[in-house]
Amino acid sequence: MPQSFASQNSKSENLASNSAQDPALNALNFKIYGEQPIFNADKSKILNHKLLSLRAMEIFKEKTGSEFLPVCFHRVVSISAVMADGFGRFLRVSTLDGESERDKIAKFLTFIEDFNPRLVSFNGRGFDLPMIMARAMCYDLSAAAYFETNDRDNNKSKWENYRSRYDGRFHLDLLDHISDFGAVRGLKLDHICASVGLPGKYDVHGDQVLQLYYAGEQAKIDEYCRSDVLNTYWLFLKYELLRGKITKDDYLNYIAVMGEFLQKECAGMSYTPVFCDFIERELAAYAK
Repeated sequence: MPQSFASQNSKSENLASNSAQDPALNALNFKIYGEQPIFNADKSKILNHKLLSLRAMEIFKEKTGSEFLPVCFHRVVSISAVMADGFGRFLRVSTLDGESERDKIAKFLTFIEDFNPRLVSFNGRGFDLPMIMARAMCYDLSAAAYFETNDRDNNKSKWENYRSRYDGRFHLDLLDHISDFGAVRGLKLDHICASVGLPGKYDVHGDQVLQLYYAGEQAKIDEYCRSDVLNTYWLFLKYELLRGKITKDDYLNYIAVMGEFLQKECAGMSYTPVFCDFIERELAAYAK
């Protein structure tokens, strides 16, 4: 059967770009320095993307207390997902291939168009998806399936679609649902994972992505993105168990399958021993 579930996570960094023609980058340059970049033989006047990003973050922190720029000033550098079947059973974890940001976004949107999967995220409604759509507009890409609200073939309606907030049928944002839609503030994926016995962030953190990107550490970013989505998937299983959507036997089976996959297919990844250790402890606790 087609994969009907995708626990999705994207990594961005504050306006990193390999193209001086990026309109968002040019807009940020104008906002900070009051001028458009000069494209001529004088290389000193061409934008230094890293320095511009750092300066923008510095200014934004002075004004707001946070370095995290608005979604329109981010760039997609990695998209990873756990694929599961319609019952939530683990199939695989992977990262979308792509030579460019455009390629990665286009493949993600094509996947939605072709399969209409259920998306599960943590703050995907508040960051990942709006950011991806903002960047998709830079490349004139289409995301028709994401915006559809009247598609009987895929059971979409004005109340149940990718952008509807409360039902979770097409997009379940765990941050939204666990916090009772903002009734509780300040929940972070790392914190809630630690509080329920999941690995959480064990190595790289989000604020390191910019430096990793400019250091050419794409593989490390992808690995970090996959570890985040594994946490998201496992948290989803615990949430489904809480809601009575899966049984304890289902839960134990799904995490066992995840562990087997990681040992077989991801043996060289830094997250594999971390997650497998947590999985073994969880299975052992239930066996007592």
